[in-house]
Amino acid sequence: MPGIQELLEDIKAPTVKNIILDTDTYNEVDDQFALAYAMLSPERIRLLSVNAAPFLNKKSESPADGMEKSYREILHIMKLVDPGAKIPCYRGSERFLSSKDEPVESAAADNIINTVMHSKEIVYVVAIGAITNVASAIIKCPEITRKCAVVWLGGHALHYKDTKEFNLYQDVSAAEVVFDSQIPLVQIPCQGVCSEFLTTLPELEYYLGGKNELCDYLVGIVADYIKRGYAASKVIWDVTALAVLTLPEALSLEVLPVPCITKEVKYKIKPGRHEYIYVSKIRRDPIFADLFRKLANKK
Repeated sequence: MPGIQELLEDIKAPTVKNIILDTDTYNEVDDQFALAYAMLSPERIRLLSVNAAPFLNKKSESPADGMEKSYREILHIMKLVDPGAKIPCYRGSERFLSSKDEPVESAAADNIINTVMHSKEIVYVVAIGAITNVASAIIKCPEITRKCAVVWLGGHALHYKDTKEFNLYQDVSAAEVVFDSQIPLVQIPCQGVCSEFLTTLPELEYYLGGKNELCDYLVGIVADYIKRGYAASKVIWDVTALAVLTLPEALSLEVLPVPCITKEVKYKIKPGRHEYIYVSKIRRDPIFADLFRKLANKK
């Protein structure tokens, strides 16, 4: 596995990257955009498989229920994008980590291990939910940390008051496992960075409305989510994790020491920590332009 500087060069190279997408697709509305974007970006992404991640909020009764609903939503989006697609999809963790030494067994964790250990090329695990599946794979098979890279949308910006962000806060132990593992890692923070990736319903309706069944579905779930509020906007968070690989020139990528996560769920930088790639800024316009064109032009 290349070092961080070599990984940075690989990310910026205009080549096709092998990825596993790990997603809590039913949690909100942004994962659906991200999955479609991944499938519609073959010039930069070879989507090997998709894992369903757990989540717990008002849309699920338990992490297991959230994972199962996400699994079904993955299949729904894949059918809208390409009814003939044969991309494997795996059920993930049914609970969050109870210990940093004990994995949660799942087909998704095993998929990560099997794919990475049998690949002769770098596999990027793009995680856009709680990172339980990835952490479990690392605990089960630490060797994968030397053979793949992780792109994770999780936590808040380093300058933010805390890092009690939904993806991280659901499974702090999993985030600690990944941060401490020395796996090559790219972090896209939410508040303070990705929170700039905003769109509005009129913009979505203008660029996507009536273009195809997929576009109408995506516009519809956003309309339901924001209830057509006056001057309302919506962050489409998870698309930015794919943009690391599709449009790296639209993001500011910095090499920094990996922070530790404290008991108060804040960041702390300790001397001697290994480095990772931190996304400090995004340019929303080129990413949305690429996303909208690909969604609207889907055959």
